[in-house]
Amino acid sequence: MAYALRAVLSLSALTAAILVFCGVLYIRERLSPPAPTPMDTTSVDTSPPTDAPHIPPMTYEPYEFGTPLEESAAVSDEWFDDAVFLGDSRTEGFQLFSGLNHGKSYCHRGMSVFNADSDDYRVFNVDGEAVTLMGAVRAKRYAAVYLMLGINELGYPVSSFESALSELVEEIILTQPEAVIYLETLPPVNDAQAYENGLPAYEIAANVEKFNQVIVKIAGKERVVLLDTASCLRDAEGQLPEEFTRDGVHFSADGYIRWADYLRTHTMEPERYFYNRNER
Repeated sequence: MAYALRAVLSLSALTAAILVFCGVLYIRERLSPPAPTPMDTTSVDTSPPTDAPHIPPMTYEPYEFGTPLEESAAVSDEWFDDAVFLGDSRTEGFQLFSGLNHGKSYCHRGMSVFNADSDDYRVFNVDGEAVTLMGAVRAKRYAAVYLMLGINELGYPVSSFESALSELVEEIILTQPEAVIYLETLPPVNDAQAYENGLPAYEIAANVEKFNQVIVKIAGKERVVLLDTASCLRDAEGQLPEEFTRDGVHFSADGYIRWADYLRTHTMEPERYFYNRNER
């Protein structure tokens, strides 16, 4: 009897111990954080859909430097508000008689590629200071620079003109890095009228054409826009028409107006200019 009672008590103790152990496990399971869900290691495809349209890079119309700029729709005179015109007495006449009164002009009788940055030729006034042509150009940033020089250089060797013009254009490019640079060919002279007015023998249309060949070469080398301004003031014989000149070299009012009309219909947007300058 005593043995049976001890067996019952031992079984009860074992049962109680099992229940306590199970309770501990239950409580631990309830209090423990849930096991993390395994991550999906499958890579995510972030590439665009195969049917997405192809967008080509921005491009502009090609331009071959050293060739005359093609004709385009005429711009308004306000287009020239941020332009500067550099030249000699011909450009002085343009400023006075062309009717294009927008933009800035730095021009002077006797100006040439040889004295454009010479301390002995400080003929312009900028903020009360006497400066050279290039000194005036350095004083402000422009959107467009128009350069026509060469008529006063006709008595010099062509090679000297080429060297000096190339250096001048390079300096303008450095000074005006955001500007479209236009290099203009020289309209011819009228040989007969130039002779009648006692102008030097070297100021003849044939010499002008030799210098124009240099201008074309420099425009290609320095990668600036070539304006064949001469084409709008040249007759079939390669002469400056009598009706467009007053002395064989300088232009009449009608000649200057024709020059301005040519500029209005031969412009290049900066985006196209710099796109082509950066293309090699």
